[in-house]
Order: sequence, then C-alpha cells, then structure tokens
Amino acid sequence: MKDIKDGRSISREVLEEYRFRALELKDKNWKVNKIAEAFGLHRGTVSNWFTTYRREGKKGLKHKKAKGREPKLTLQDKIQIISWLKLPATEFGFETPLWNCKRIQQLIKKNLNKNLAVSNIWEWLKKWNLTNQKPERQATQQDENAVKTWLKEEWPKIKEHTRRWQAMLYFQDESGVSLIPVLGKTWAPKGKTPTVKVTGKRGGLCISSAISPAGRLAFRIEKEKVTRFTFVDFLIKIMKQHPHRKVIIVTDNAPAHTAKFVKEFVLSNDRQIAVYYIPTYSPKLNPDEHVWAYLKAKKLVAHQAQTTDELKHIVKNKMQNIQRNKHLINSFFIGTYVI
Repeated sequence: MKDIKDGRSISREVLEEYRFRALELKDKNWKVNKIAEAFGLHRGTVSNWFTTYRREGKKGLKHKKAKGREPKLTLQDKIQIISWLKLPATEFGFETPLWNCKRIQQLIKKNLNKNLAVSNIWEWLKKWNLTNQKPERQATQQDENAVKTWLKEEWPKIKEHTRRWQAMLYFQDESGVSLIPVLGKTWAPKGKTPTVKVTGKRGGLCISSAISPAGRLAFRIEKEKVTRFTFVDFLIKIMKQHPHRKVIIVTDNAPAHTAKFVKEFVLSNDRQIAVYYIPTYSPKLNPDEHVWAYLKAKKLVAHQAQTTDELKHIVKNKMQNIQRNKHLINSFFIGTYVI
C-alpha cells in the first residue's frame, strides 16, 4: 500500500488534476478506497471531493482560495472587462492569446484593485452573456484482445524483471508539436467567435520523453522525425542518468523503436538496458501519453511561437517545469492499466 501523502505538500495545480482524474476513475466504477490508495491520500479526502462534485458540479473541483467578503463589480467594471476580452490576452503581457478566469482575475486585481475568486469571476462572465469555447477531440482505436494478452503475459514479466534487477522502469513515447497551435477555450461575447493569430508557416518539433513511477522524467527535443539513431541517443541519455542501475524501457512498436540497429544496441548493452514493447494503439498501457495530453492541453494552448527555435524554447521550459514536479509526474500513472 502506498504511503499516505499530506495534501498540503501537494501543489494546488496537481491537487486539482487529482480531483478531475479521480472523477474519471469513479465513472469507470473504481471504488473510493481504490482511488484513495492510487493517489496515496486518505479515503475521507477523496470522498469529500465526490460530495463537493455532487453539490457544485465540476467547478467545485477547481481550487478555491479562502472566502472573504468580495467587492462587487460595477457597470463600469463590466464595460472595462469586456473591452479587455475583445483583445488577445497577449496584449496584456500573457504568454498566449486565450483568456481564462485566472488571467481575468489577475487583470481585475491589477487594474481595478479588486480581489475576486476565480469561481465568482466565472459566474460574472456567465451573467454577462459570455461563453467559454473549446475544440473537439478525437478518440484513438485500440485492440482490446492484444491489450489483455499483454497485461496477462508481458506486464507481469516486466514487473518481475524490474524487481529482480532493481531496475529503473520508464515508459517512453514521442509526440509532435506544431507551429500551428491547438486552440483552447477563451471567453468572448456570445455570438462573436474570437479569432487567434497563428503563423502560416509549416514546421514543428518531435519530442521524446520517458517517465518513471519514481517520479522521474527524461526528454529530448528534435527538429526532425525520430529515427533509430536518435532513439538510441535518447536511450543512452537515460542510461547515463542511472550509471549503477539497469534501465527498463517500455515503448510502442514504432519502426524507429524496433529497428535492427536498436535491437543490436540493446543486446550489446543488456546489462544496462532492456526494451519491451506494447501493442499498437494502446495509450492506457503507456502513462507517458498523459505527458503529451497535459503539455498540449494546458501548457501549449494557442502558443505564439513564430519559428521552430522559439517553439523549442517554449517546449523546453514547459517540460522542465513538469520535470521538477514529482507529484504531477506520479499523477500521470493514475487510471492507466499499469498503475
């Protein structure tokens, strides 16, 4: 059983992520005790989350500051705030052009000298007939039989080898990040769909990453597609981080991962590294998928990079922030088949 964590030692961002992940697990018929154990939290904490959700909905799961008497917004305040929302948030010094309640909160405090809770700002915006818009998402297909076979035959073997060799276990994946950003949600007057300026240039980056249940993250940023050579370079990078321990890598069957060159490298270094493969289209077998979902949905939405060098700088900064957050990395394993 996992050690019980003190919720006060976990950042507000990660706790909020935990709450929404817990709701997803509950929808999959996980019991409260099992969810609490997965997060390493008290059962009562998780139970309180669900009580709040039944009473307040999803907004109740968002982080709240201590309540106090809040100032009211005047008609002049309303006119001022709506005028801000007609401009991209970058005009006010924010990194991306999209508006969210936290950014509006900061601007109200700075320019109107009024402290409002994020949840109350949400209510004000709805009263003013503003809407929050988001893009559609597309699901990925999966071979359930292949997943069941892997969980029954391969996963127990990997766990046993990790234990026997006292190895560092990593789940590895790659993802592309384009100069043309994914657009997230932003507040705007109803009936007036906002626009965001994006570069018309083609191009992007390919990022390799690997996460460990020990809360470790390794990554490598490339301007070109991953090849068998760059994949081996990434394996070497991870091996150098653990010079006195064997490394186990779990990854997919991409050609760059299964090439003869890669297998020969692994075989010639079998005292230092082993590589195992998961079935095709099996994101729930690879917690590293959550790194990309988090990065793209929360950190790179509507980014304003105009060149691949600018994009690389942004991505590196965001990945380093994740790298420093052990609790966040551990949360990527929750709800996967390999927890």
